[in-house]
Amino acid sequence: VKYLLLILSSFFMRNISHFINVLFCVLFFFNLLFTQEEKIKNIQIFGSNNSSLKSIFLKGEIINVSFDELSYETNSYYYSIDHYDYEWNKSNIFKNEVIQGYDDLRISDYEKSFNTLEKFTNYSFSFPNENFKIKLSGNFLLTVTDSSKNIIFQRKFIILEKTNTGNINISRAKEFEKLNSYHNLKIRFRCIDCIFDNTSDYKLVIIQNNNLDNYLLVNKATLKTPREMIYDNVLFEAGDEYLNFDTKNILGTNNEINKVIANDIYSTILYKDIESLTYTYRPDNNGVFITNSLSQNNTLESDYTQVTFVLETQSNENSDIYIVGEFNSYQTKELYKLRKIGKNLFKCTFKLKQGYYNYKYVTIKNGLVKNLSNFWQTENNYSTFLYQKKASDRYYKIVGYSKKNSDKIVN
Repeated sequence: VKYLLLILSSFFMRNISHFINVLFCVLFFFNLLFTQEEKIKNIQIFGSNNSSLKSIFLKGEIINVSFDELSYETNSYYYSIDHYDYEWNKSNIFKNEVIQGYDDLRISDYEKSFNTLEKFTNYSFSFPNENFKIKLSGNFLLTVTDSSKNIIFQRKFIILEKTNTGNINISRAKEFEKLNSYHNLKIRFRCIDCIFDNTSDYKLVIIQNNNLDNYLLVNKATLKTPREMIYDNVLFEAGDEYLNFDTKNILGTNNEINKVIANDIYSTILYKDIESLTYTYRPDNNGVFITNSLSQNNTLESDYTQVTFVLETQSNENSDIYIVGEFNSYQTKELYKLRKIGKNLFKCTFKLKQGYYNYKYVTIKNGLVKNLSNFWQTENNYSTFLYQKKASDRYYKIVGYSKKNSDKIVN
């Protein structure tokens, strides 16, 4: 019995030690991720007009990328590109089929902020360049890593070549239970100098408001002929108009900003938001954010502020609620999760660079991101992509593209 107790004791201590080491590694990993989220800010992808963020580009168009690190230290960061299919699964093709040259390139352009309370370093790069050119169209994932190959951030974008232009009709849903909360889309593609053959695999993807994670996949057309494909009765949650605020004047208050406090860093307290129970018309820009300030150099002289959001809601007390928009690529991460502070009241605070922001609240139900409110009157931008994979192809190509705004919805 004595020896048995010694063996069990030794086994227990060894496993406790192993458990503690594993727990330490897990905590260290999550702390590293959270620290990177706190340090890497204001990630932007845009074309030649740097005031307009984009996720859809034409082949050969210059793609510019910019981000801030909240530090005056200079670090080595690298970027690479991978090709994906219609549902964001990595394509089974070689890297040299995707790009001309090589990726995993070091980001060499950086500048320090000045005249700001929050010190930061801005990194930027663009492609195609002399070392790197994308050869294909389709879905792509940009990955930025540090010198230890840790992922700093990832962003999705789409490149189009010559495609068939589609047509979108938007109306209210026909089903009674969805009449007041969904949009009904009918998409038509006509093939002018080609044929929609029966041996190819076709997929239709619809995105709303430039959010590449918020998409609908339609596997089969309602009607298909050699010259035309029609997808009818495609339902999309309409959502609600975006909320917004503007910190261009870092010390200014307005209809959205209740109070500003200047300490070691600025703090911006927004007025309380109330969950919408009925539709209210609010002009918005469908999720965009624009870095802007009263300074001459928006990139280096725009400061950061701790923005506090407060939401009053009654219908989602048992659900996690997040703040999303293009400013965080619609990602439901822990940093953007609201905490309960009282009955029906939730709060969240994080740093944002000076500028104009559209944002909205979402919740997660059964693993899916859902809007807090949906109203058929909501104005949205819709983009549709028709993917084709022939029997001889090894990846999906985009052969059709269309876009439409629902401001003139058919009732």
